[in-house]
Amino acid sequence: MNELVAPFLSLSMICLMWLNFCQFLKKHQVISSEVSRKCIHIGTGVIFLLVWRIFPQFNWWSRIVVALVPLIISFQYTLIGLGLINDLKTVNSMSRSGSPRELLLGPLSYGVIISSLPIFYWFSPISVITIGVLCLGDGFAAIFGSKYGVKRIPYNREKTLIGSLAFFVCSFIGTFILLLLLQDRLLYPPIILVPSLFLVCLISTIVESLPLRDWDNITVSLCSVVTLTLLGY
Repeated sequence: MNELVAPFLSLSMICLMWLNFCQFLKKHQVISSEVSRKCIHIGTGVIFLLVWRIFPQFNWWSRIVVALVPLIISFQYTLIGLGLINDLKTVNSMSRSGSPRELLLGPLSYGVIISSLPIFYWFSPISVITIGVLCLGDGFAAIFGSKYGVKRIPYNREKTLIGSLAFFVCSFIGTFILLLLLQDRLLYPPIILVPSLFLVCLISTIVESLPLRDWDNITVSLCSVVTLTLLGY
């Protein structure tokens, strides 16, 4: 267990630095609340995945210790959302409306999901692709959609066509890059995973475009896991 202490502290410190950096930018009005929320969404997912490399791959406890970091953050969000902790800085950087209860929806579900995946799918294409699609696709869809989106999706007026396009492109390209960076730890070469990744990104884009406000973290993740499981991974 001693070999897991330094990686755990490193992951915790890097995630905390990223959260504080995004909150700093929001506080000084460099970015909006929505962009801050999605920068945290994107950055924590990417950092979380890449830092897996510093954990011993074949130590069973690695997956548990890795999962502790987002679980602890999720627990903090729960306490803030329930009003048991007063943290205005976190609320302002993580909510759309400024209501602490928003942290009990998207941010909490996101933390629980990325905590669960390494436990069940440690260094599996399922966990890497699902986290990649979730953090990059959903994150960039909101950023591009809010900034450049003009045409709305007919069946969901809260979503834009440019946002959905950004979801597909960013999740596909970004997740493939993540697979390349982790390829020495994966069972399958990244190039072999391209057709499966394309299919997951396509289906996830459609699912994310549906009028399921605050549930898209869950639906996109389930969609990815189920699709990859059916494909035999």
